[in-house]
Amino acid sequence: MNRQQQIDDFLLQAHRLAVARLRAEPARIAEVAATLARWQSQAGATRSDPYWSEWRAMLDAGVDAVERGTCGDDDHAAALRNVSPIGVLMTQRERGELLRAARQGAHAA
Repeated sequence: MNRQQQIDDFLLQAHRLAVARLRAEPARIAEVAATLARWQSQAGATRSDPYWSEWRAMLDAGVDAVERGTCGDDDHAAALRNVSPIGVLMTQRERGELLRAARQGAHAA
């Protein structure tokens, strides 16, 4: 598995974890939305704006929309994962574990 595939696998697994966390605690969508709002206010206009707008719409629509938008294997879902505000839902330890698993190909198809 090449480096880009490892990153893609890491991001997919991170989003699956985030969706599970949001299903368990739906109120945490507010944390993700706050992170997104902070990024938008700090960054100004960027090429990520269309994706961030889509993120806002997914968060407003709920956990199912987040899962549909980010947990697929298509290029658009991968793009959304690359500009994702869900990091607030994971600990450093969880990030490290997911990254190690991706490097080892633990989630490879």
